[in-house]
Amino acid sequence: MFFILLFLFSAVRAQTLIITNNTGRAIIIKNGKNEVTLNNRDKKEFTETNRIEIKISDNKFRYINLFLDPTDKLKTTMGKNDEMIYSGDKAALHKYLTETLNVDTFGKINTYELIGQKKNIGELKNVTELLFLDVLKKVQLPNIVVSPEDKMSIRRLKNYIKYNWLYTIFSTLDRRETAFKKEAINYYFKKYIETDISRFSCTTSLHYSVIEVLAKNRSLLQTELPTYPIVEHTDNDNINKYLPQNCQKQYFQEKYNYLEHINGHNKEYYKKVLREKFNEE
Repeated sequence: MFFILLFLFSAVRAQTLIITNNTGRAIIIKNGKNEVTLNNRDKKEFTETNRIEIKISDNKFRYINLFLDPTDKLKTTMGKNDEMIYSGDKAALHKYLTETLNVDTFGKINTYELIGQKKNIGELKNVTELLFLDVLKKVQLPNIVVSPEDKMSIRRLKNYIKYNWLYTIFSTLDRRETAFKKEAINYYFKKYIETDISRFSCTTSLHYSVIEVLAKNRSLLQTELPTYPIVEHTDNDNINKYLPQNCQKQYFQEKYNYLEHINGHNKEYYKKVLREKFNEE
């Protein structure tokens, strides 16, 4: 009986993130729909979450995407200069994802732009694939293919890494000359995205941005994209109908975030749609 209870207890253990605030001022932490204020020297434990948003000031935010196993405990301390110090399980991985990944991937956008201007598809493939292999090495992944043996944390990590990398490429392709764009989009779609399409899900804005480029350029694809019911009709229906429901939600979230940032006059419309049609507060 003891071993049965021990097994049951272990099975329901949840991944844990502990945040300590040493910034010298209060910060606000958003976990899903819940917000908590963390005063200086306070600490807070979060369980069963995959993403944390930290509001440092009105225009400064930090994000932590979590790729933990159920028994993992990760600790992060925010210092006076807003630096983040990680310790505990998978500390090095999360430090890289938070501090360096975007430098490695987004930092190559200008390079991709220059290659696109030369319309050199071979060079684009070589440069992007070499970068991708380097990122996989840094996060200690042997490959990006999801296998049945992968833990859920590894599946999510592979998905996140892949679409972070694809987003940086697709953000430059959307403005390119059609023949080059067609060859490039079909190459990355066939190799990295097509197997995801039947169960595509927008868990981050990166997914939304990639599927939006595909929908805009669907006439160039050598395959058909599935269509979905429109949750809320807009002038963008010809694009949104190729987006699953949670990707359509991301469309409204992106619009609302931008309009709130510039205090746009119709931001309340998007907030209302998010609340009434997608159950977002």
